[in-house]
Amino acid sequence: MKRIVSVLLASLLLMIGSAYTIQSIINWKIDSEKAMVKFSIQAHGQELIGNFKGAKGEVKFDENDLANSSLNCTIDITTINTGIGGRDTHLQSKEFFSAATSPVSKFTSTKIEKTAAGYTATGNLLMKETTKEISIPFVYEGSKAAGTFKGSFKIRRSDYKIGEADDEIGDDVTISLEIPVTVIN
Repeated sequence: MKRIVSVLLASLLLMIGSAYTIQSIINWKIDSEKAMVKFSIQAHGQELIGNFKGAKGEVKFDENDLANSSLNCTIDITTINTGIGGRDTHLQSKEFFSAATSPVSKFTSTKIEKTAAGYTATGNLLMKETTKEISIPFVYEGSKAAGTFKGSFKIRRSDYKIGEADDEIGDDVTISLEIPVTVIN
């Protein structure tokens, strides 16, 4: 009888512990109006900078439960802004981003790990029908109710077939993220 009670108590504690873990994950709402994805690349002998607006997606993050945390975000390629309308239209063309057939870029995390400087989200970046695994180092600045995820990483545009390789436009692109969030009640 004692053994049955012990097994039942252990099972009950395990279920309570599992329920607590599930409830500890914080679901965040991205502030799409303020979210910014910035990029820079060397082009024609100078630094070309621009951005995409309106990041959307799901953010489930708890620094005490990284195994169950996830980042799944998309950006609308048609929001590209370099400050020159004609260039923005050209970058949306088939030659570069193919916005007509691939209007969204998406990052889906597969794991999140703690680092000395913050965190790293490893996952798959889909851009122009090509998916590659990348790692995004990031930090969270804010409270348990609201804040901003910030990160910066590099990709090679040739990996995603964005434009042709040439001497005029560099291959390395630096991408910086500022994703404001609030807790979903």
